[in-house]
Amino acid sequence: MPNLKILVVEDEPDGAEVVEMMLNSVNIDTTVAGSAEEALQKLEEDADFDALIIDLALPGMDGFELLGVVQGWQDIHHIPKIAITAFHTPELKDKALEAGFDGYFAKPLDTTIFVGALERLLNGE
Repeated sequence: MPNLKILVVEDEPDGAEVVEMMLNSVNIDTTVAGSAEEALQKLEEDADFDALIIDLALPGMDGFELLGVVQGWQDIHHIPKIAITAFHTPELKDKALEAGFDGYFAKPLDTTIFVGALERLLNGE
């Protein structure tokens, strides 16, 4: 999946590094934001991302609130938004998908499953 650019919104540096390494291993360019507020700033500076990967448990504005904001942005409302969380429950998965996330993954992420599903989402499958 070369020439793709993904914004990873993850407040835990180790978690961000893991996601970044997974995506970089398949030639996906990543930009990391440590908070929803930082993500919004990065999106205002450059909305040319192919997807957003958003941790649901962010400090301050959480992943659901961030999703609500970016869904209204004309430049990026159409790109896939993927939720990741360490606090997985079937109910949380349902809530995330009902809120408008295009994908949902529980941590720890399995590289093969995560990258494969991401590829399918980006290809519109």
